Amino acid sequence: MSYSNKLSLQYFVDNRTRLIELMSQDSLAVFCAGRPEIRTADQKHAHFADRSFFYLSGIEQEQAILLIGRTSAGIRQILFIPPTDMMHERWNGHIISREEAVEASGIEEIYYLEAFEGMLADLFESDKPLHIWLDRTAANRQAQEIQEFLRELVNRQGPDSQIELRDVSPQLVQLRMIKTEEELNMIRAASALTLEGIMSMLTATRPGMYEYQLMSEFEYTLAQAGCLEPAFPSIVAAGKNALCLHYMQPYDKIAEGDLIQIDLGAIVGGLCADISRVIPASGKFSERQLELYEMVRACQEEAFRVIKPGIKLADINQACRAVAAEGLKKMGLLNDASEVGNYFWHGVSHHLGLDVHDISNREAIIQPGMVLTVEPGIYIPEWQMGMRLEDDVAVTENGCSVLSAAIPREAHEIESLMRS
Repeated sequence: MSYSNKLSLQYFVDNRTRLIELMSQDSLAVFCAGRPEIRTADQKHAHFADRSFFYLSGIEQEQAILLIGRTSAGIRQILFIPPTDMMHERWNGHIISREEAVEASGIEEIYYLEAFEGMLADLFESDKPLHIWLDRTAANRQAQEIQEFLRELVNRQGPDSQIELRDVSPQLVQLRMIKTEEELNMIRAASALTLEGIMSMLTATRPGMYEYQLMSEFEYTLAQAGCLEPAFPSIVAAGKNALCLHYMQPYDKIAEGDLIQIDLGAIVGGLCADISRVIPASGKFSERQLELYEMVRACQEEAFRVIKPGIKLADINQACRAVAAEGLKKMGLLNDASEVGNYFWHGVSHHLGLDVHDISNREAIIQPGMVLTVEPGIYIPEWQMGMRLEDDVAVTENGCSVLSAAIPREAHEIESLMRS
């Protein structure tokens, strides 16, 4: 599996077209790539463009700005990029050129960043009504600065201003929640690469190694395929550490008899996988571990069964909680189903796509084309044991299809692969 898979130019063109169709006449929407955050002194974190900006432009260049919409002059699609700077490139790498920006985005009208504020100010001088749409979910500093600049321009206009600021995030959510076949193929590819990484972990696992050593097996496999950053920070939590859901200190030694919770994923073409598995450090689950494992699997199968168009995320969660409650009662851990929250700590599903927790309306009715995670988890502090199993599914017309079906999930499959 190679990380070189790329979304097509037509994908980005179509995304812009669909968004513009959802906007009213005399509207322009503003998006920006953002700037990398400072890590320490003059070092910065790796830059990933704001995902909605990327979704519409296909460009990862930091600071770039996209302006799209419909005015009396017709459809407008304008890209602003940083100017060529030889000294910057000497130290920090290549800045996208005009020609490269056209090739990546399909947008012909391209200016340098210095033209952006002047162009907007000119629009505000017009006496024609204009709606400026902002992505209020964008959390990067550049987006905040642009929004402040626009609010200032509106305030200068006074109460008679013909300019209105609107939130475009509901339209973005509507579009991004439904995946194209091209996106589904990228998520399948990300799952395939994740499988390669998990296979490396299964063959390397042994008592006495450190959690970070096992994590490195996964991330080395991804790096060999060109995926230098996983879809999200990998979780490798042995023993009691699995009781911390977002465990980020993988420095403990893995002991004989430990269960190892892994929660990780590759990213291919910008689309993410999100997979959780449980590995027995000794190569074989104990009777108690297997009992808990099979209960979590039963919850997962119930989720696969109930996911279909017309329900909500809350319905998936409720179905899994009922299965968990019944199992926990049989194990003598519950007296009443109302106590299931003592062991069933988190929701079962979230949307997946360009972000591992993709933008979504969690109250929306589930529709074909949505991609969801299925990750029931049961955590038993008195046993110092917890686990979750997670796969990625695409909602179909009649149910769901498991995009990560090739990744072994049955306990006997995990044991067999560790012995091979």
